[in-house]
Amino acid sequence: MSTTKDIADQFIELLAGVTHLRPKLISPEHKTHFRQQLENLKNSGVVNFEERPILFRICILISRSKTPPTMGELSSELGVPLSSTTRIVDGLVNVNLLERINDPLDRRVVRIQMSELGKQFSQTASDHLRKRITNLLDILSPTEQEQLLQLVTKLFNSMKAERSK
Repeated sequence: MSTTKDIADQFIELLAGVTHLRPKLISPEHKTHFRQQLENLKNSGVVNFEERPILFRICILISRSKTPPTMGELSSELGVPLSSTTRIVDGLVNVNLLERINDPLDRRVVRIQMSELGKQFSQTASDHLRKRITNLLDILSPTEQEQLLQLVTKLFNSMKAERSK
């Protein structure tokens, strides 16, 4: 019988394996477009390799936000300094993935939203991910898929609750 610690170690190994496999799961046509976007960011001199996870978090946060966030709101949500957020957003604006807009209620406030290219890029990535996950889930029965979803949701909700303490 495995202990909780053993299962946690196995789970960490699985996550590391998924992280390692992730680039191999991207289709060639998406990989080419994705590499071009990253190359544009790199050439802008605004974003370095270590900041790539923050780039994706910014795009996810903005695409899921009901109201385009301000730079301060984005910085707070990311938990990174405002100067770093501004520098990274500048890079994303320079490669036309994000755009700055004026707040309709207060012209002194500037908000950040996805550009049309950013929306297309995000939609392409989402479509690809959905297709990839659907293919991966096909090895499970419908009952196993439901169980997996319930268990992962339970873990996620536990993490969210822990974060809000």
